[in-house]
Amino acid sequence: MGEDFLDLAILDAAAKQIRLARVAIAGVDQAGDARDCGAIGELGRRLLAAAPELGASGAIALIDSPRWPRDLDLSARGAVATPLGCGRACAGRAIDACLRAIVIELGLRKRDGSPFRLAMFPTPKLEFFAGCVRDPRCKPHLAALGRELFSAALVDAPAGPAPAGGRLFTRFMIAGFAAYRALETAGAGSFEAYPDLAFRLWARGEEIPPKGAGTTALDARRRINERLADQIACAGAGNIWTLDQADAAVLALSAAAAVRSGAIGVVEEPREGRFALALDRDQAAQAGVEARAAR
Repeated sequence: MGEDFLDLAILDAAAKQIRLARVAIAGVDQAGDARDCGAIGELGRRLLAAAPELGASGAIALIDSPRWPRDLDLSARGAVATPLGCGRACAGRAIDACLRAIVIELGLRKRDGSPFRLAMFPTPKLEFFAGCVRDPRCKPHLAALGRELFSAALVDAPAGPAPAGGRLFTRFMIAGFAAYRALETAGAGSFEAYPDLAFRLWARGEEIPPKGAGTTALDARRRINERLADQIACAGAGNIWTLDQADAAVLALSAAAAVRSGAIGVVEEPREGRFALALDRDQAAQAGVEARAAR
């Protein structure tokens, strides 16, 4: 998931072939169809053009992005604030807290034996995204998506300064929020997922260098994906040439492996969304996870 494009890894129904595709997000506000269906509708059209499988009955999409700003209530209609007193809007997401607890339960460790600590980028509040949308320097397609997503709520959102510097990193979540909405229209079920955690869960002792390590980082991730593909007899994993492709592929391949010989845990909080966690048989038994609520 990025600000300008989505990298897709698509598995056929039998999980015998993985196909990679890139969908442009840039320009969804300017395309001819966008005048009729809006920027989110245009994004949905592009997703279905690249992956017609998303329109099939029972299609599932795993998205490397949270579903909604942390101070908005996903279970309400429209951009509605989380009820006062629940404590989630300020303290962070319940989903994130539950995932950290699961990682501790599993006792994940790095190759050097030190414990793995799950680090997830905090999901900002609406105020952050409102600042992005109002910023004249914001990319036009992100601004258009944000206006459709948050609508009248932008009027009441605090008029703070536009995000700058390292804080801009999480601006890509506007595209993530829009992808969920576009996939809903297509009829696909969607879950949040996290590639780095998937790699850790299925590393089997493989060292996973930070992405800044370049070729070394990509090679490690390719080896994990190729091993997963071999495990389920799936072709096409040899075509991974970028870190973004590797991230997309590990979500698809680990989910397919978990369906066959493990379990997919679901961490769900109605105000925040739902997160799919692909586990092997031993991990699922250790954590006692089949479907786990965030509450």
